Amino acid sequence: MIRRLEEQLKQLQAAKEELENRQKELTAMMEKLELSHEMEAAERAKLEQEIRAKQEEVQRIQSEVEAKDAEARRLQAEFEAAKLRQEEADRQYQANQTPHHHHVEENEEGEEEGEDEIPQGDVTKDLATDESIIDPVGERRTLAERSERLNDQLKALKQDLAQSRDESKETVMDKIHRENVRQGRDKYKTLREIRKGNTKRRVDQFENM
Repeated sequence: MIRRLEEQLKQLQAAKEELENRQKELTAMMEKLELSHEMEAAERAKLEQEIRAKQEEVQRIQSEVEAKDAEARRLQAEFEAAKLRQEEADRQYQANQTPHHHHVEENEEGEEEGEDEIPQGDVTKDLATDESIIDPVGERRTLAERSERLNDQLKALKQDLAQSRDESKETVMDKIHRENVRQGRDKYKTLREIRKGNTKRRVDQFENM
């Protein structure tokens, strides 16, 4: 389970980096648009079309990132639930072993004399056997540390994604429209100027008759 979560977080990180790269490309294109005072109309229209295509690509990658984020959170929830079940099973196991420990303590004094007679070779053999036993407490501690590290990594990724969404609230079309207005290219203003020009031309033609 924890390996699946680690792999999912790697995929999420890779998708987030791709999203950031595409957003940088989109930002560069928008900056180019804002500096396009002398750009021909056809060239500007082509740039706006490319910006729209890039925006669609960014939105697609954003959806992929959000899907991977949801999957990572689902795996994390499953892992946490499994960890709680394991901890409960460990507590139950310890509770079941308690009477046996009390029994051993009660018989310690009676066994002391026999322990003095154990050959040194047997002690060495027992120690060697004990060294090969996996410590369940240490293993659980390692899993807990990995879980905590993955949890911190997931939180950091979620914060980065939230910031990216906040920065992209203004759509590309909003920026294009704002830039058009700033450069005096508002379509209603353009229509008014055309009509004004047509009216003036008709007046001039009438006066010249």
